[in-house]
Amino acid sequence: MTQSIDSVATEAAVGAFYETMSRLVDIPPGMRRRQGAGGTKLFLTGLPMPSLNMVCVGAEPDLDEVGAFAEELAGEGVPWSIQLRGEASPALLELATRHGRTSSSSLPLLVWDASLRSPLAASVPPGAAVREVAGSEHEVFAAALADGFGAPRDTTDVLALPALLDSPGMTAFVLELDGEVVATGFNMLSGDQVGMFNGSVPPRHRGNGYYRALVTARLRHAVGSGARHAFTQTSPMSRPLYASLGFRLAETWTYLSAES
Repeated sequence: MTQSIDSVATEAAVGAFYETMSRLVDIPPGMRRRQGAGGTKLFLTGLPMPSLNMVCVGAEPDLDEVGAFAEELAGEGVPWSIQLRGEASPALLELATRHGRTSSSSLPLLVWDASLRSPLAASVPPGAAVREVAGSEHEVFAAALADGFGAPRDTTDVLALPALLDSPGMTAFVLELDGEVVATGFNMLSGDQVGMFNGSVPPRHRGNGYYRALVTARLRHAVGSGARHAFTQTSPMSRPLYASLGFRLAETWTYLSAES
């Protein structure tokens, strides 16, 4: 079971998360971001996922600013959410309801400290190999993401743009078994932090140790690139794996979105 960590490590991970989101939306055409005077952030990717089009509530919520940003995203015609650290106050829930954000979900923010772990062993299952994917192979990565997440190809094509795969500090990974991609991952460096995103394994290949091998290889690569800390948001399915590698709970985030 993961254990809570101190506020300094938490704030460092939170800052790195928003930094990596900013870098992400600055690259593909049509995406944008901004921050209000009250600390509210807006991220628009245009992708059909509410967690990638967000009004992010600041530490001291400015409800007028949150409402204005919500109006802005509502006019974009894409799924979107209001994201906040911790639980929503009654006033924020009322604001979210006025904007049709009546469904609440949560995701843990997990962090990892290289100084608290023994060296990571380089180990992959027999017949498997981990490698990096450059922009010249963006179609390979896009197809693997679509297979792993069950997502539309036009969505994963954006997540695999050559400009992203070749951007400094961003690295796409695949684990291949006899030439077939069976796991994906994407690292984004921010100072001495690395964000771990887009981890997927197709259902037919789960439970064979492929994802563990890839996560371990990604951590080794990040440490070799100067990272000393890592952060990720995980599904319930993959959280025990990250916990077994030393990731600990920093805090839980709430996402308020429209009913499915």
